[in-house]
Amino acid sequence: MKKFFQITLGLILIAAMCWGTIELLKFIWQLFSTVEPALGASLVAASATVLVSVLSVVLSKKSEGKALIAAQLREKKVPIYEKIVNHIFLVTYSEKLGKKPPTEKENIQFFADTTTELIIWGSKEIIDAFADFRSQIMKITTETDPTLAVTTVEDLLLAIRKDLGHHHPNFKRGQLLRLYINDIENYIK
Repeated sequence: MKKFFQITLGLILIAAMCWGTIELLKFIWQLFSTVEPALGASLVAASATVLVSVLSVVLSKKSEGKALIAAQLREKKVPIYEKIVNHIFLVTYSEKLGKKPPTEKENIQFFADTTTELIIWGSKEIIDAFADFRSQIMKITTETDPTLAVTTVEDLLLAIRKDLGHHHPNFKRGQLLRLYINDIENYIK
């Protein structure tokens, strides 16, 4: 019953606003039709100039506000994304660099910290890509198809790049992975 009254009230308000707008336009038309044509033309030109100026200011402020919010979000996201990429490279290069690979406890800590940060700052695409990445990492065994694991990593890296504003519509599968996996062609076809 409450919803019925809300809908009815909304429709009445919309009808009242439409009626008011029509009456205002009629009034303005009557004003302009009684004015001398030369004066009417100058009033229309002046009104259009003011209207365009006001609209320009409003739209530019709105655009500036969106850009400011995007810049502030990017500031929060970049350290998280750098941490993700650094962890991927640590896992990938640890043996070649003579470092110890992350322990299971360190990996769990990484995923816990990163998940917390992504819940707050990550976009839907990043959260989905990170969840897929995490899921694939948990399933890795000696019998796991390495193609699935590396493509999941690349999907995460591409999602990070996209979220930071990079556009890569022409990227082919393996193009990012080529930067640090020498024989990627053996895994990606």
